[in-house]
Amino acid sequence: MALLVTCDTGGDRIPESLRELLAHAGWPGDLPGTASVLSDEDQSRLSPPLIDRDAGFASRMIAEHAGCDLIANPCRADLVDVGRSVHHRHLFGPSIRKLSAQVRKAILAEVRTPYRDAVRRQISEMLLQQPYVVHLSVRTFAARATSGQWQRGDVGLLYDPGRRDELDWCLDLSDELYFAMPDLRVRRNHPGRGTNDSLTKAMRKHFHDVHYLGVELVLNRAWAARPVRRRGEVLRSLARAIRDVTPEATQRAA
Repeated sequence: MALLVTCDTGGDRIPESLRELLAHAGWPGDLPGTASVLSDEDQSRLSPPLIDRDAGFASRMIAEHAGCDLIANPCRADLVDVGRSVHHRHLFGPSIRKLSAQVRKAILAEVRTPYRDAVRRQISEMLLQQPYVVHLSVRTFAARATSGQWQRGDVGLLYDPGRRDELDWCLDLSDELYFAMPDLRVRRNHPGRGTNDSLTKAMRKHFHDVHYLGVELVLNRAWAARPVRRRGEVLRSLARAIRDVTPEATQRAA
């Protein structure tokens, strides 16, 4: 097996090629010389957040300790959510949706298309070398949903239950995590479903005739956003468990 970690939402950059276009279009985001339209407190309540730095940090740690490749979107998610399909209602951030079709098209061309092409190309190259590819797409989720309900669980594994390889891999990882960290609450297909619109769903469709396993690894921000020693310990243990259930990744890291 080959292992690839990606992160759609951890970036904080705005491409230079878009700055002038966004400023001319009157985008109220925090370009140089402007103020963000949302406070840090407001942003922390959003799911997904405008800039999911916690997912970016977690994906880097997991990739490092699992000894695998990482592809991370460097651009901020309030421009465009690169994991969504072009027809998804939350593809663009609220302020971007108010801008012209020309601006939105430019954002897709500068941010979404290159990222998804890079992920697709990397998976294709891995499949030339290994019969199986496990693709983990890392995000975080809010402990309290926008509806006000608490979302239980520390780690969510979102997969397509109709794909036996994905089911078996997630069951193996759940078991491994239980023995490594029995207090960590791991839930399958929670707080979302692995069949919902996502990058992994799109890659399943593209690589439908090969052994591609696409799993969203979602972490509760109640702990993933706390810069304390315990967070690092959990992420390292999580990476080791992922490595242990993905044999070839273990060999690469050795």
